[in-house]
Amino acid sequence: MSNLMYRSSAQVFVHNLKNLSALLKIAAKDAKARGIDPSVLLSARLSPDMFALARQVQIVTDNAKGCSARLAGVVPPVYADDETTFAELEARIKRTLAFIRSLKAAQFEGSESREVVMTLPIGKLAFSGIDYLNGWALPNFYFHYTTAYNILRHNGVPLGKLTFLGAVPGMQMSGRIARMMGAKAGAKAKKR
Repeated sequence: MSNLMYRSSAQVFVHNLKNLSALLKIAAKDAKARGIDPSVLLSARLSPDMFALARQVQIVTDNAKGCSARLAGVVPPVYADDETTFAELEARIKRTLAFIRSLKAAQFEGSESREVVMTLPIGKLAFSGIDYLNGWALPNFYFHYTTAYNILRHNGVPLGKLTFLGAVPGMQMSGRIARMMGAKAGAKAKKR
């Protein structure tokens, strides 16, 4: 089960963080092309009571590194949450990817039943590793990743579903979808 826990957490986060990085690069390029101050996009939000784009990206990386660390039984790195530019957010994503990639599948051994305790300002949460991953970490990760994507789409950045999903590692492609994703027919998605 450890390999499955590793594949269902660390490898999922790596794939989607790379996709998030691609989304932000498109957004930065689009802002420049349209003559929009990048801070407009970085401070954009979908609703007054929701976090802005920059904070959404920070939370995505926090979820990825926090979950991976807890399941691997190590302390996650702490970031200052002070990014104000696309370049700074990209650097944060790269730091997060480097941390997650430093973890080995063997560290996830037994993590499905390992107790995960999260101390929040308003109390503590405790889960088994599998319940934490499936019921808390992945839903939170995807919520903030999707919100970041939606903020950019709402502000006219030319993104689509394929950019959000990326070429899933191990995925076989053929027909029109392979052409849409820029692959040769019958191609296998690149390993990330």
